[in-house]
Amino acid sequence: MRNRLVLFLTLFSMTGNMMAQSGPDTLHHGKVFVISGLGWGFALGETSEVLQAKFSNSLGLDISLPNRHYFLYPTVDFLTFRYNQQEHDPDYAYDLEKGRSNFYILNLAGGIRRQLGRLNTYAYAGPGAGVVVEPRAAVSTDQSRVTIENITHITPTVRAGVGADYKIGGFFLFIEAGWLHNFRNIQERQVNIISLYGGLKTDVTALKNSMARIIGM
Repeated sequence: MRNRLVLFLTLFSMTGNMMAQSGPDTLHHGKVFVISGLGWGFALGETSEVLQAKFSNSLGLDISLPNRHYFLYPTVDFLTFRYNQQEHDPDYAYDLEKGRSNFYILNLAGGIRRQLGRLNTYAYAGPGAGVVVEPRAAVSTDQSRVTIENITHITPTVRAGVGADYKIGGFFLFIEAGWLHNFRNIQERQVNIISLYGGLKTDVTALKNSMARIIGM
């Protein structure tokens, strides 16, 4: 994990140096965008035995800061996985296969970006917190019934990534690759997830300004 963080921080610094030489970001400067992405999360290492990717999505905001090179990037990831239990839970008689696990991750990241005409590249990193839902099979032999019960955990997280967006009319198309680490293990395995998203960034600056004027009245 330490080597990955060092590598990302090095890339983050290099991107910042390149941006210092770039022109003004006229496409994002002073604006707020709503982000809506669709994609997948892929567990790495031994955790892939437990979690297999299913369709996931992400929602958030891209908020430009007064310094045009930087932005705030609060997002929520809704990651869904097929779940195959690998470690026996003594509270349940049977292990579960082909269940469903959900991760709800709030990310509070900051980022830097560079404008290249209508195309923009960016990198981001920051801490977060998540709610992880693990399924269990509760078997009632008397009633010949199996019930899926959910166990919920809260975990601190860290997320980092890179992406690009391209302006088309009043919105941007974007693609993004990210790395997510949960500090709480799942099934005695470290949780590292690579997320891949694509979607839209919609300019809501006018709505933000209107709300500010109403509040200021």
